[in-house]
Amino acid sequence: MIALGLLLAAATPDVRINHPPLVCLVADKSPRIEAVLSPPDDVRARVYFKSGDSEFYSVPMTPRLGRYVGTLPRPKEKAGSVVYYIEAALPDGRANRTSEIRTRIVREARSCPSMVGVPETVDAGDIEIFSAGTTRKPEGFDGVAKVTSLAGPARERAAAAPAATAPPAAASAAPVAPPPAAPAPAPFPSPSASLPPEYQIGPEDILKVTVYGHEDLTQTVVVQSDGTFVFPLIGRVKGGDLSPKELERKITVLLSQGFIRNPQVTVIVQEYRSKTIFVVGEIMRPGTYPLSGSRTLVEALAKAGPTTANAGAEVVIVRPHGEVQGPVLPNQVGEGPASAAAEVIRVSMPDIQAGDLTKNVLLRPNDTVFVPLAPKVFVSGEVRNPGAYPFAPGTTVRQAISLAGGLTEDGSSGRIRVVRTVAGKSREVKIKLEDAIQPGDTIVVKSKLF
Repeated sequence: MIALGLLLAAATPDVRINHPPLVCLVADKSPRIEAVLSPPDDVRARVYFKSGDSEFYSVPMTPRLGRYVGTLPRPKEKAGSVVYYIEAALPDGRANRTSEIRTRIVREARSCPSMVGVPETVDAGDIEIFSAGTTRKPEGFDGVAKVTSLAGPARERAAAAPAATAPPAAASAAPVAPPPAAPAPAPFPSPSASLPPEYQIGPEDILKVTVYGHEDLTQTVVVQSDGTFVFPLIGRVKGGDLSPKELERKITVLLSQGFIRNPQVTVIVQEYRSKTIFVVGEIMRPGTYPLSGSRTLVEALAKAGPTTANAGAEVVIVRPHGEVQGPVLPNQVGEGPASAAAEVIRVSMPDIQAGDLTKNVLLRPNDTVFVPLAPKVFVSGEVRNPGAYPFAPGTTVRQAISLAGGLTEDGSSGRIRVVRTVAGKSREVKIKLEDAIQPGDTIVVKSKLF
């Protein structure tokens, strides 16, 4: 018995991979493959994947919220299935890997027989992937930026991968023995690589907590002001300032401590109430909007808009430095004790429309998005549609008259005057058709003399 115990201890791998097998991947969405690795530090991990009879490709995994995450390119529905496995290694060459897991490709998540076995999907854009030699893009996938070849042992490991496909349950069993070849050095993203922020649960949020196979434990709960809620069997749970994924893991651990064996838990935010933004001004639907995850300025305007015809080319974001009870307008910043100290951010919408997405500001809780009224110019006299029109920088007299429907039959292009306020006084200025106008100008088109 002692000899057998020593043998088993010696065979125990130094790298452990805890990865619930995936049953389905959603077509045309980049799946996020997650695993818990032990030890959690100094581990290099990769997800190897293929479709059909092609060779294995891989992507690196990076630490994120206590797990290692690798994002695959978008699988095509017509590919039918994807085979993948996870490999992890320590700097000294000790390594381990899971068995191969075959997953179905479904059109939508609800088509999968088990929602637990569907990974989180992200809009990751085009992804760089790696191979043991070829630089051909893999069949059955979209969203591949390029294929980088890994030379040396990586090629041997890919060629030596087991041909048999293990059933999904095998992934949760003891990992197979590590391959003899040491992992080859490969480019890994920095752990601090930019990742999209996750929604943090807060007071008044309404959550749906599902424990699969235990309908009596499926609960809809409201997060209290202290960030807690009561859940059957485990009592009061602190969920404030956690993401839904982090809360899932927390409830899973608590339920597994003597209550349920291998609980499968999901947490969904049914109503976002704790974090809001305000959209006011010249917008079709001004009001308070939930900040569900990462919402950009354009997304907020799309939700509250479109902007009215008189909306300006500039949008102002007021970002308070503390809690507020309602929207804070730009002219309220720094005015008296009732106003909140805040940062004022001015965004040019024409820049965003021209493709400069750096101006598409990521909004934060309590931000006020203010769409100001655009300056106007006024066109009167012998034009078809006299009235007020939005001003845009660089607008000429000819363009303003065109906005007003053009000249009438009696209108004279040579008898155009502009009434302009200068130093607080109105003055009539002679102007040509190609001259630029200023905000607040009144263009007067006079009739022909003969």
